[in-house]
Amino acid sequence: MSASRKLKGFTGLTAVLLLGATEVGQCGSFFTPDGKCFKRLTQDAGFQSVPLVCRNETGTKLFLIGRTPDGKSLVEIVSSDGVRFKQFECGRPVLRDDDQLVCCVTNHRALRFANGEEIPYRFTNDPPVRFEYSPSGTYVLFDRSDNPATMPPGWKSAPQLVPFLTPNATNMGDYVPHWVGVLRSAEPTKALFRLPNDFYAYNIFARTGQIAIFGYKFVFGAGGKPGRPGLEKDKAWGLVFSQDGPGYKLSGQLDLRRFNSVLDLDPETGRLLVRTKGEMFAKWGLFMPDSGEYTSLGSAGAYGFFLDPRFCKYLEGVRDKGVEVEKGEHYGAANRSQPVRSQTNQTPAAAGSGR
Repeated sequence: MSASRKLKGFTGLTAVLLLGATEVGQCGSFFTPDGKCFKRLTQDAGFQSVPLVCRNETGTKLFLIGRTPDGKSLVEIVSSDGVRFKQFECGRPVLRDDDQLVCCVTNHRALRFANGEEIPYRFTNDPPVRFEYSPSGTYVLFDRSDNPATMPPGWKSAPQLVPFLTPNATNMGDYVPHWVGVLRSAEPTKALFRLPNDFYAYNIFARTGQIAIFGYKFVFGAGGKPGRPGLEKDKAWGLVFSQDGPGYKLSGQLDLRRFNSVLDLDPETGRLLVRTKGEMFAKWGLFMPDSGEYTSLGSAGAYGFFLDPRFCKYLEGVRDKGVEVEKGEHYGAANRSQPVRSQTNQTPAAAGSGR
């Protein structure tokens, strides 16, 4: 299958938010959320520490998520219309494009979804699970131990579309792979499908009819010896799943072994924001899977996002022109969305972290 088919069909975003400012091809502007801009966006918000930063599905908003001194969760919603706040009693809230809650973490170690369903994420005799969301939380990537006794009934029958990406690499010895699957947040107790045993996933992106998952493909029994996966032979890899009737099928694979990881995907063009290999001197850049073209963006930062061009212009104004940020009321003032003017004469601060 050609690389162009692997990511075919994604539409939507055209610009990128990065930790550097430049112009590259059709992707539009690259915005630098330096300390000055970040301080203007977070001043008076009440975050106890540096917040987590992620984008929404359409690239028209950034969500800054953190804790307040009283132990509650605070989400600062940044868009071209200004800034609003929402406060939650639960942890790690995830919001949709319309700012409504999709999922959060309860104080009894469970994920609680908007439909009221809960899924435990920590069990007495099992290691903690790992979960990641697609932008706006439409899909959830869930990694947990393969223990049927603590698994929702709707997960046990989830199809594993491809048990192994490398058909002859099936000698797992005494290694028991985790149950790694994809859920739809609207029906979290009914898993859509499981991922291959020889694939470690770390992020997920989606649009209508397709789900793209990036991670590492590895080999079981490295060197011809059975046992745990030979992680020294892992390769950066991408999988694309497409709707097939009532279910899904693995419709494409993307060999990304020349890179360390994928940070974001542009649904408009299929372009990827990638990080190269190396710990101290890693670089990042834009990679087009269909042509193999790679454009370096210099030394890698911690994270970056594809954003709507109009939103990028707004953020550039905040950073470069001293545009006042339209603030919604502080979270402690009933959390209403009527904007008030906010002064921006503040000193620089360190930027936040990405999802």
